[in-house]
Amino acid sequence: MLRHVFTLGGVSALLISAQTVSPPCKTCHPLETARFLASPMGRSLGPADVIPAGRATHAPSGSVLTADFRKGKLFHTLSERGVTAEYPVAFQLGRGVKARTYAVRIGDYLLESPLTWYKSGGWDVSPGYEQMPLLDFDRPITENCLFCHAGRAQATDADGRRIPAASLTAITCDRCHGPTAAHVASPSASNIVNPARLTGAARDSVCEQCHLEGEMRVNNPGKTQWDYHPGETLETTMATYLLQDPAEKGRKAVTQVEELAESKCAASGKLWCGSCHNPHGDKANRATKLAQVCAGCHAQTTLAKTHRGKATDCAGCHMPARPTSNVAHLAVTDHQLRRPGSPAPPASAGPPGIKAWRQPAAEFRQRNMALAALQLASERNLPALAAQATRLVESLPTNQQSKDPEVLAALEVLYLGTSAPEKAVQLSQWAVDSAPQSSTFAMNHGLALMRANNLGEAERELQRALTLDPSLMQAAAQLAVLYDRQGRKADSQAAITRFLKWNPQSIQFRLATKP
Repeated sequence: MLRHVFTLGGVSALLISAQTVSPPCKTCHPLETARFLASPMGRSLGPADVIPAGRATHAPSGSVLTADFRKGKLFHTLSERGVTAEYPVAFQLGRGVKARTYAVRIGDYLLESPLTWYKSGGWDVSPGYEQMPLLDFDRPITENCLFCHAGRAQATDADGRRIPAASLTAITCDRCHGPTAAHVASPSASNIVNPARLTGAARDSVCEQCHLEGEMRVNNPGKTQWDYHPGETLETTMATYLLQDPAEKGRKAVTQVEELAESKCAASGKLWCGSCHNPHGDKANRATKLAQVCAGCHAQTTLAKTHRGKATDCAGCHMPARPTSNVAHLAVTDHQLRRPGSPAPPASAGPPGIKAWRQPAAEFRQRNMALAALQLASERNLPALAAQATRLVESLPTNQQSKDPEVLAALEVLYLGTSAPEKAVQLSQWAVDSAPQSSTFAMNHGLALMRANNLGEAERELQRALTLDPSLMQAAAQLAVLYDRQGRKADSQAAITRFLKWNPQSIQFRLATKP
């Protein structure tokens, strides 16, 4: 029988093919453009590099994963329990500085491959798959994933409405410099953003949009990440929340901004990301150039009397590589700028809680904090934080609860799992009425109706969810479960078959059809 928990949803933008980036900036800035396009950021997404083939085994599931090239095209294969799935790789994310992650395509959707190449470990399972009992190509690559790995995943029509993109590119110049059309038409320092000329939060936000991971991001009402424009503070679009938990061990892979903020150098206001990093700079003699940055404030530390020799590699001692807590085989540069051998900052005390990196506008603070706390409490199983989140969400104004899709979704998560079935049905109906074209709201309404044992209405709502979005694995699985509960074996198999028409290689659904 199908397991009951599946990854939710599909990608929210339709993604067809990669484009080669040829920014108009190269006409006036050929050297900077060439260096940027050669950098990891300028090559953040594209076709798969040709590297040695390989394989990996996954002990919890007994799966075998292989990667091999055929006529220059990379294929990923997954075999487990007598079932095999094979996909050509559509995109590579990352250029191999630390790792290469891969996306496969099913129709107009992108899914993450469970096989990743690591510079220090070769081929192995992708982050987050390590302890899963069953592997599959079932993790949607959403706009949240693409925001830091790709150029714009959406475009707008003449009326400013968002429409699906027909192509996908690597990160482009506008990610740091803002819209370029006006500058290309009439070049002027006044119509382009130069991050180095910004100050404070506006300057730092340019880097924070991708290098401040935190634990949770919440978009302001009516916003998506793509609404952020360099020159603004990030909090005009979204708020980032950090988890303070004494039980947390180690550092995650993307915490450079958080670490740098802990350093005395950054606290003084004299050091920011751009002091050392230049996406279109010359990478030659990097250690010497970094030492020159340090010598701007620490001239005496370069002398033999303090360092027992001429110091030319400050980063080697003060910014060592460290393993990460959430990605195997991956070590990243420590940005805390501590003296060698000095103790790490003390862990937070008290019960787990969250705090904003920087506060959004006052009218969004309770709403954004509530959404972040609820999501984190659910993901980490933190009862005290869940209680705090519940109070925050339920105390929001009634009009915000009923008209804000993100708040409605949070309330659904809250009530579907903890409240009486009748209350969950009432709320999920409210959500469906507010956004009838939302496949997620339709699915959640179906799940609430199942809990209330209203199987006829649940069946119709789950079918509607799948009509809106055929990639909803949980909707398909729960529809099959619903039919099983009624003894309708043929209908259960038909629900499975329907999903297999969308993705014929689904490991989970094919296993469900085996005798």
